Amino acid sequence: MKIAIINPPWITLPPYGYGGREKVVYDIVEGMVKKGHDVTLFATGDCKVSSKLDFYYPKALGNNSDIKQNPYNILNHLHYSLKKVEGKFDLIHFHLSGITLYFASFVKTPFLFTLHGAYFKNQEKDQFGSIESGRNGLIQFKDYPYVTISNNQREGIVELNYIKTIYNCITLSEFNFSENGSGDMVWLGRVTYTKGVDLAIEVAKKTKKQLNLACFVDLADKGYFEQKIKPQLDPQLTKVYAEVKEKNEKSDYLGNAKVFLMPIRWNEPFGIVMIEAMACGTPVIAFANGSVPEVVKDGETGFIVNFSEENKRGNWIVKKTGIEGLQEAVEKIYSMPEDQYRQMRKNCRAHVEKNFTVDRMVNEYEKVFQQLVENGKK
Repeated sequence: MKIAIINPPWITLPPYGYGGREKVVYDIVEGMVKKGHDVTLFATGDCKVSSKLDFYYPKALGNNSDIKQNPYNILNHLHYSLKKVEGKFDLIHFHLSGITLYFASFVKTPFLFTLHGAYFKNQEKDQFGSIESGRNGLIQFKDYPYVTISNNQREGIVELNYIKTIYNCITLSEFNFSENGSGDMVWLGRVTYTKGVDLAIEVAKKTKKQLNLACFVDLADKGYFEQKIKPQLDPQLTKVYAEVKEKNEKSDYLGNAKVFLMPIRWNEPFGIVMIEAMACGTPVIAFANGSVPEVVKDGETGFIVNFSEENKRGNWIVKKTGIEGLQEAVEKIYSMPEDQYRQMRKNCRAHVEKNFTVDRMVNEYEKVFQQLVENGKK
């Protein structure tokens, strides 16, 4: 097939550091090329990919809200890309929605949208304004073909034409398995209220366990970090690291941990860092929000905790909820006999090997591409 893949112009591919969507898109591009398809990526000129590359912007524009909320940045990229793709490809794969939705109806070539965001009500603003405006845009174009990255993601907007759920995946060779880990808890991600870094700190204080924080602080989140997170830090229990960017550095950071904490407050569409941690053998303790129950196997690769008494999504091993539930889960991990803990680490790696490899993801996308191309010929 001749495939056009259109990515936002914010972060280069492959990403250096933060950029979960970009890593997934990169893996799809490389995987399709490996399978022999004729792929052109429409992104920015500083991308390093095996496919053909076309672009309006020579360099990635940057991953901050001011740049994303300027509509001309995405419009320039879209206008250029759509002019170049129409009538020249078998299929167009979009990895951006929002404004893009309003142009797709003019495209005659079969296309597919992968949804990377969450569109539940009462969430934080997204890059195009409010979540509600994003929801309304998607519902207006509900007949377009969509792929979700978790089944939970569909619950935000049930009306859309969902073709398939295809989980995000990782390149296993980039993550070394560690059979033992160390005694420290870790957290890794963008410092926002929704990611719950403050809750991770609270758990560390209650359990008296060392917590390491690898933080990506966006300009838009700097105030939150300075005002809400810094005052909570206890130098005896919490150690803050800059964003972990190098592949080996991330593998070591995650693999040397006793447990990975993910106390998210929102419906995370997927959460690649969970499978990165498990690939290294590190169990995950997470609130049962978003995709977590689809990614973590309760009692086998970590523990799932209900967010609150009012918000229960399952009958998990840990019966307490909220912070108390997280605390109980941490204590369960630390009190495990060594042989049981080592088995849990092996379970983590095996779980990722079975369900979250790049080859599996690329194969699933290839099937969907073929289906859409065949339907377009009828």
